Amino acid sequence: MRTAFQSVTSVVILYIVSSHRGWMCRSCGLAMFRHHTNRSLLGGWWGIGVIAIPIFLLFDRVRLRRVLRLDPPRPTPGVAAHSPVPLDPGKPVLARPGGILAIVLLTLLVVVVGCGIVAVTTSS
Repeated sequence: MRTAFQSVTSVVILYIVSSHRGWMCRSCGLAMFRHHTNRSLLGGWWGIGVIAIPIFLLFDRVRLRRVLRLDPPRPTPGVAAHSPVPLDPGKPVLARPGGILAIVLLTLLVVVVGCGIVAVTTSS
């Protein structure tokens, strides 16, 4: 299936969008999804790119759903593949550094907002 996965990396006001487009089997598509999601979750928080993270994650997730409907990869006689074996999908997103960082940052955000709400309601 022909598809694309994208990631965003940002530093203050600069951002870089990376993408990988091409024909992918189920394993290769899952590997690219996990790679680009991890890259966005690691590098997108540090600047204006934080606005784009949910958008990229949503679009990549929709593309992944289509890829996961494919059958597991198998050799097709007479068809030459770019890679002799499918890519290894590796660890799930939440077991990668980007997923762990996202959980930590979101937890800190919830704690800070929660403490702010508690401080406002107790001072009133």
